[in-house]
Amino acid sequence: MVGPKKQVGKVIKKLELAEKVFEMVVSLPETLLFKPGQYVSLRVSESGIRRSYSVVEYASGNIKLLVDVGPAGLGSVFLENIKVGEALEVMGFFGNFVVDRNELEDKKTVYFVATGTGIAPFLPMIHKLKSFYTGKVILWWGVRYERRLYWQQELKDMETSWSNFSYEIYMSRPEEGWKGKMGRVGDDLDGVNAENTSWYLCGATEMIEQMKERLLLKGVSETDINYEKFF
Repeated sequence: MVGPKKQVGKVIKKLELAEKVFEMVVSLPETLLFKPGQYVSLRVSESGIRRSYSVVEYASGNIKLLVDVGPAGLGSVFLENIKVGEALEVMGFFGNFVVDRNELEDKKTVYFVATGTGIAPFLPMIHKLKSFYTGKVILWWGVRYERRLYWQQELKDMETSWSNFSYEIYMSRPEEGWKGKMGRVGDDLDGVNAENTSWYLCGATEMIEQMKERLLLKGVSETDINYEKFF
């Protein structure tokens, strides 16, 4: 079936990956057309209030979502309390935050820049790129604390299995012993050659606005800066 549709699914898995970050899988009764990078809208209150979440994976009628319950807002509280086996109203799929073969054919590097759970849509987008893109693919992921990290083995496996892909994790509040990058993601753009590049940004609004401004100053065309805002 083409186009967004409202369905009542069932939560079949809920796993805490890191502090206040859950992976949740919802089984849907009907098959939908999904493009990597799209999102769904979830009903998170009896009155019909909805919240949007990017889809990590869609396979065999099941959607995998990444949920940060740390903000403790309406959606966070609802999804923190929902249990395996319970019903969940899902509407989807939405969004044009996707990778396009035609737009990337002349690009030498594609950058993905995320903060927090803004990494969610990037895994399926990168897997999609692997099927047709021959340039470099670089992921920068910014988090505050090491205890908020997850998907470490998945990222290592992706880097091992595809020589075009590499990633860096930026820790803004590192603890003693952290051996990765320190500071905020995107702070070290000076050494980046931005010619013939395409950028995908997802996460905190402040990061997106700052990155967009920096990239424009480096000569990146606004049409090559794609972003999704998380509130």
